[in-house]
Amino acid sequence: MTLLLTLPSSRSTPLKWIADIVLGEWLGLPFDLVEGAENAVVLERGGRRLVLASQFPDLAAVRSTWDAQLPMLPLAELDTREAWAEADLEGPLPVLSGLPRIEESENEIHCGIDMFGAIFLMLSRFEEVALPDRDAHDRFPATASLAWKGGFLYRPVVDEYVVLLGAMIRRLWPDVAHPRREGRIRVSCDVDQPFDRVGRSAGALVRSLAGDLVRRRDPRLALRRVRNFVEHRRGDLRFDPYYTFDWYMDACEAAGHSAAFYFIPDHSAGEIDGSYDLFEPRTLALIRAVGARAHEVGVHGSYNTYRDAGQIAHERQRMRDACAQAGVAQAVCGNRQHYLRWDANETPDWLDAAGYDYDTTGCFADRPGFRYGTARSFPMWSWQRLSPLRLRQRPLILMEGSVLADAYLGLGHSSAAMDLMQQLKSRALKHGGDFTLLWHNSYLLTKADRAFFQEIIRKDR
Repeated sequence: MTLLLTLPSSRSTPLKWIADIVLGEWLGLPFDLVEGAENAVVLERGGRRLVLASQFPDLAAVRSTWDAQLPMLPLAELDTREAWAEADLEGPLPVLSGLPRIEESENEIHCGIDMFGAIFLMLSRFEEVALPDRDAHDRFPATASLAWKGGFLYRPVVDEYVVLLGAMIRRLWPDVAHPRREGRIRVSCDVDQPFDRVGRSAGALVRSLAGDLVRRRDPRLALRRVRNFVEHRRGDLRFDPYYTFDWYMDACEAAGHSAAFYFIPDHSAGEIDGSYDLFEPRTLALIRAVGARAHEVGVHGSYNTYRDAGQIAHERQRMRDACAQAGVAQAVCGNRQHYLRWDANETPDWLDAAGYDYDTTGCFADRPGFRYGTARSFPMWSWQRLSPLRLRQRPLILMEGSVLADAYLGLGHSSAAMDLMQQLKSRALKHGGDFTLLWHNSYLLTKADRAFFQEIIRKDR
């Protein structure tokens, strides 16, 4: 049975984007759309109505004033544990727009939460357009985000909004079926350094050996690195500590996963883009090995591509050419930006124009969690055109370094680190989202690294 959806005419374009995602894709509900003058989103059928408050966004306002539309802290919360227990949320729901109340009568439910506006806020990354905060790599940091400041970065709050919306719809229309989607674990590897640089320099070898012995306390790794220094000159990669790809694919296949490997096709910023060339024989051999085992080959857009439409298109073509030269018949449809550099104003448009099907950059570098508030895939928003794009976002939920590395959370190989990783995984999968994991080949140097990786990709945990 088709629902009638009425959207405020003053903000129909952004809210229709949300309706198509939430009602059409995620809840699988057919609906007819009309526009109205009322500041409300209304669903109705058969004399029953669901009325949602609507006050955000006001895209007609001058952009320099958009920060005034951001939610004020502390956020109000709605406790759903009694009245809406079937939603099974993680706790009181942060209210990003509107008021924390739901009023129910026989034929109507009035929700004070501006659900569509709040979801637009998160999926469009409105705050990244409205606020100037950037780190040393010109990235919007987690610590500047509403999710971090409001204490919900580790919760898929958009997915929880959708679950609550679905519960309200079922109360009014019990015959409406919502198809249950099973989430999946998506394992991916950014190929920053496929080969250990110390194989080329005695000085680099000495520095790495000091790190192996003093910081990592792993003499076996130090010995392996020395052996690699010798064998590397003969083209033998068996002792290269960074060349973990065979083990990586073995581990993924044993756990029932097909992984994605994102290669840097060019050096738009020099050495920060890695020390390998896409067309050198050993790299082509690696691409061939990945393709032969039916894992995905994608692009890790180099450091300066995030604001360069021409370079983005150039690098996708280089990756396609390398695949052809390696005999890998893949379309090269996926991307993740190097250093997770991202400009919400530009990057999605340039990736869309280059023909990518999806991007999976969507996580903060300094913290893991739900940057977009969801673990589900969705078509992205263009801030240049103020309309949806064809390009889809597959939000990245966890990069290993964000939890383990001293530069970020610095939890190391501790029980606290594993508990946080498992919590993010569980919450991503709970409502049908995907747990998208980034684990670098160069972060598998020690037994502890490998044990953590194998544990987090297990399907039964």
